[in-house]
Amino acid sequence: MAKKKLPVSLFELVWYPICAAVVIWGLTYVVLGLVNQFNDFTSLNDFCKDFLKNFKLDIYYWGLIIIAIGVVAGVVVCLFFAKTYDRAADREQRRSARLNALKKEEKVVDSQEATFTNNEAAQEPAAE
Repeated sequence: MAKKKLPVSLFELVWYPICAAVVIWGLTYVVLGLVNQFNDFTSLNDFCKDFLKNFKLDIYYWGLIIIAIGVVAGVVVCLFFAKTYDRAADREQRRSARLNALKKEEKVVDSQEATFTNNEAAQEPAAE
């Protein structure tokens, strides 16, 4: 039996790139923090000092926090859709098992024409 390809929802298509963009934003801050820590660029050093003064935390640590937020959001979206797809797959599996059980009992008839005897046709009321 061929596997059905599950459709990807619009919500999923929107949230995965958003989570990836947030992680990339955090990685940018981490890299800038590391470059500032180990190199002496005056413009970057001034930017990081202003950032530290305004936000009370180094740009490196803000990058780690932003990465964590992006990863947690991505995992939550992944888990939500995994649960949805598992539920749909289980429903299809139960449905096919019920149909197979009914076919084995021969209660399900694929196609059968209705036949009337003369007595049954005569007993039906005529439409007026």
